[in-house]
Amino acid sequence: MKKRFFLFFIICYLCCTFLSAENVISDYTLQKVEDFVTYRVTLKSEEHEVAYKIIDELKKETLAELPAYAKDFDQEKCLLESLYYAEYYEHALNADGNQKELRAEIKRLMKNNFACINARSKDEICDWLYLITGDVTAYYMTRSLAATLLYGMKVKDCYEKAAAVNPNRASAYVSLGNWCFYAPAIAGGGKGRAQKNFNNAEKCAVIPGEKYLVYIAQSQINFEYKKNDLAKVYLDKAIELDLGHKDLDLIAKCNKKNISYFQYLRNRSGVDEEMSEDEMDEDDKQ
Repeated sequence: MKKRFFLFFIICYLCCTFLSAENVISDYTLQKVEDFVTYRVTLKSEEHEVAYKIIDELKKETLAELPAYAKDFDQEKCLLESLYYAEYYEHALNADGNQKELRAEIKRLMKNNFACINARSKDEICDWLYLITGDVTAYYMTRSLAATLLYGMKVKDCYEKAAAVNPNRASAYVSLGNWCFYAPAIAGGGKGRAQKNFNNAEKCAVIPGEKYLVYIAQSQINFEYKKNDLAKVYLDKAIELDLGHKDLDLIAKCNKKNISYFQYLRNRSGVDEEMSEDEMDEDDKQ
């Protein structure tokens, strides 16, 4: 009887912890984030200038309305600013622009987010803030090897905490799987760990934008393992979501050249580029 009561207590405690963690931000912000997770996939097929304009308008409108709905204004503002800018930055990576200014803004957001996290107890932080903080930190660090070594484990920690706060957050597992793919086994990475996280993501993906990420991840990890037929099955699932074709066309093109999308992104990250002294900040000179 005592064992049953103890088990019941633990289950109730975990459920309450999960609910309180999800309830720390407003329904308004949660809906905006989940909507954008899908909408940003469609933006990938837009021309860069069109995407910039759409993202800017969305950000202005959302932040203008936020004070009327926010439960934790500072946390929700950090989350939304980073969410929109991360997609802006993703487009800017493929376009001409001032990379130094872009990266400086990513670093500002990263620092603001960590300050926001550090000012709160763990049950006051939503999974999405951990997740987007990991994203902007990953964007910032991959411009140099020194910054990657400095921030790499912090990115992993953000994704792990996002998954711990909400075990049903598919995006957290996809991001953690991506981290594992690029990280050495000695640091907790490797293809096997990556695929385990992608499998976890597939079990709980509900939002169309998250399903898209899962299908691409599963497609390309299977391509890495030479399971080309299964890779195509997952790629076809992503196509069936009908959220845009630009990235999917690129993935198919890479695969025809016997290159996975993971390897393409690794080559594009810029970590092997020699940065000029003017481009560097203190984190690139460690």
